[in-house]
Amino acid sequence: MATTSELDKIRRNPIKERLATFRHRFESTRLDLDVASSSDVVQAVFSTTVTAVAKSLVLDLIQALLIEPAARILPSRIADRTLSGDLAILYGRLDSNQLDSASAIPLVEQIVRNEPDALTWNDADVWLAVFELVVRTNPATPPTAFEKAVFDTPLRSSSASQRGIEQTHDEVDQRILEELTGRVHYDVGRFFERYFEEKTWTNKVGDICEKSMAQYAEGRWSGWPEPSTQSSFFEWFMKFQDIVLSGLHRRYYTSANKVLRGAEADRKLNIFLTPADVALLNGEHDWSNVLVIGEHKQNPDEDRSTKTLVQLAGYAREVFGSQPERRFIPGFTICGSMMRLWVFDRSGPYNSEKFDIHKEPGRFIKAIAGYALMTDAELGLNTFIKHDGNGKYIVARDVRISLEDKPIASTKAIVCRGTTCYRGRRSDSTEWEYVVKFAWPSDKRQREGELLKLAKERGVTGIAVWFNHEQIIIDGDPDTISHFRRDMKFGTPRKLSSKASWVDSSPESSRAYSKTSLRGRAGSGATHLMGLGIGASSATTSSSGQKRKRDERLDGGSRLKRSKSDGSHASGTNVRIKEGELDAIGAHSIQEAGADSLTDCESETYGNRVNYCLVTSPAGRPLHEYQSVRELLEALRDAIRGHRSLLEDGRILHRDISENNIIITELPAEEAPKGRLIDLDLAKELDGMPSGARHRTGTMQFMAIEVLEGKGHTYRHDLESFFYVFVWMCIRYGYEGTGRQKPSKVVRPKTNILRGWYTGLYTEIARNKVGDMGKNRFENIIAEFAPKFENLKPLARELRSTLFPIRDGDIFTGTFHDHDIMYDGMIMALNTAIGRLRKEEQAIA
Repeated sequence: MATTSELDKIRRNPIKERLATFRHRFESTRLDLDVASSSDVVQAVFSTTVTAVAKSLVLDLIQALLIEPAARILPSRIADRTLSGDLAILYGRLDSNQLDSASAIPLVEQIVRNEPDALTWNDADVWLAVFELVVRTNPATPPTAFEKAVFDTPLRSSSASQRGIEQTHDEVDQRILEELTGRVHYDVGRFFERYFEEKTWTNKVGDICEKSMAQYAEGRWSGWPEPSTQSSFFEWFMKFQDIVLSGLHRRYYTSANKVLRGAEADRKLNIFLTPADVALLNGEHDWSNVLVIGEHKQNPDEDRSTKTLVQLAGYAREVFGSQPERRFIPGFTICGSMMRLWVFDRSGPYNSEKFDIHKEPGRFIKAIAGYALMTDAELGLNTFIKHDGNGKYIVARDVRISLEDKPIASTKAIVCRGTTCYRGRRSDSTEWEYVVKFAWPSDKRQREGELLKLAKERGVTGIAVWFNHEQIIIDGDPDTISHFRRDMKFGTPRKLSSKASWVDSSPESSRAYSKTSLRGRAGSGATHLMGLGIGASSATTSSSGQKRKRDERLDGGSRLKRSKSDGSHASGTNVRIKEGELDAIGAHSIQEAGADSLTDCESETYGNRVNYCLVTSPAGRPLHEYQSVRELLEALRDAIRGHRSLLEDGRILHRDISENNIIITELPAEEAPKGRLIDLDLAKELDGMPSGARHRTGTMQFMAIEVLEGKGHTYRHDLESFFYVFVWMCIRYGYEGTGRQKPSKVVRPKTNILRGWYTGLYTEIARNKVGDMGKNRFENIIAEFAPKFENLKPLARELRSTLFPIRDGDIFTGTFHDHDIMYDGMIMALNTAIGRLRKEEQAIA
């Protein structure tokens, strides 16, 4: 609204007929383009005409407004000058192509839709539209929504960002090491008793032990090879199995010289357990059937090596990826004659005390026979999901919901929420109407189902609609990490050292990891792993609007301080935020308690997670299964609208925007959203209390720059993530039906510019994104757009300008006071592109 002073100046300096020339030129352009006069005529003209004509129209309009007397006396709302000064700057930025002419559409609509002598004409509406255009394209100072950095739950790295053809050993194994730091427990007390004693199959294992003693003589197993090289050990083990474990329904195999089907990181699994009668495609085993993983090393000294741990963890990651609803994964290592038993669950790996299989032959047989006799639930399979001749299904609120064979989204990592989503339908229906989600959130976080119910009560639109949520029960017991780990004694997690020998000595591999490549990722202190270089002093802009230097922003980790009194992070800036200030400016930053340093992380026993099943509607397709470019843009636009409703109506911030968390709605009703936002696992009520969760993970390529730097999470950061999803889609997809192929497996990882968005430390990723969002390097980004998305480059530029306007010669990455600036800018840009695509489709038809 205009102030009393502004209204007085506007009344004393009426516009009258001074904009008639512009109005006549716009009408002439409309007639030349043969655009029908309608309520959206301005949108139609700007969508139809060439860029140069639209730009010329807007320049004419700004020039006409510049000479208006009111412009010369109305004070600027963003600086110490008049509105005419703002318009002059706006003219120069548009003339030099720093702004898109489409940003002026709301102002043009105000002028075109009304005549000066019409009853609806109001000069104040025109000048308010001018003020809004100036603020939207050159925001006021100070531009940020907060004056000091506040901390979310600290970020923890995971290997989920490495996917598809980029899952090379060097990248994935480094991320696995980061993912596991502070989460690995060795020599857990009562491990063997917990998993191998007092079971329904214990007596049968006893019989097998007695039978096996015929193969044991003079204190060792007969035929044991010396030295126990890989090939000789496998030959011995397979013969031993044929004698001792014959007749069981499961069998051990080796794939040491051949990659298993379904492996994306080309892993060769040393030894594994699988059903003996499993159907093999072309005689090849598949990761989807692996029940227990094993690793053999000739040298007993490699029992506790980081290399052995990461190799076994790499196998576990492949199993979780191929069996996304898997609850946990058992495993073992045999180094020389020393055996150690393992479990990988969603809070990390832990193992038994090691034992010599020659000195404790009974324990060896109980382990390998016990694995072969365990129930599906004891092996970590999700028996909450039922199976019959028609496939798999669950029962929710007495409704049988059949699940699609393959998930529409899943996470490939070990220590994470393990989010997996399937489409579901009622047994008497042929239409997919539900999304069924399985996940392992922290027991300290508010349940996603509760947030969705709350959002529904508050009238939020454009997001998933709650149907049911429940904690999963397996064999009458709660499916939680704490229940898995009951009755065992956990000590301090092992500190993974980057000084460990990191060379794979196996014949098929010659890769080596230098100490330098892992420094800062595994054991170099809080400044590198708890947020990987994130410092509290990363606040960007003071209340005076002074810009922080880029190097200062990206090197904040060196100034990270920790209060000795209360354990909270403190910033070296000593800038205080006044009580109630965030509410007053309307842009909230979410702060979490329990922001641990790396030391805290390593001293915690483990994080408890709870297995939940959530059912929502409507069903949808993954974003990458778009059926047209227009459908993709409509889905993104509607998901952004849903995010806005969630924030403004629901008072909830999502905080985890990624490719997997947006679905394309199946058969939406008229006017219903074509895309919906899902997965509120990390969402937070704006007015809620801190969750107390120790860590959160995210997909690095979609993380906003300031989130990577450690700043508190605002709506702006989610909108930035939407933009990264858009760019990701345009580069990673869009080759189908074009006659061109995606870059090859060999070439793509070496040349793809987006690798810098998820490779390296968080500070390095933030630095890469800051550079890539600059005007010049951004052209290098969009140069990689796939053929199908070539015509979306102007949209990409406009979205970039909305999110990263240039201020004082550098891109702005902060949060505007006014939500509408970025929401309106992004939605308007998408609407314009959608309108253009619709016109093109109609012309072809």
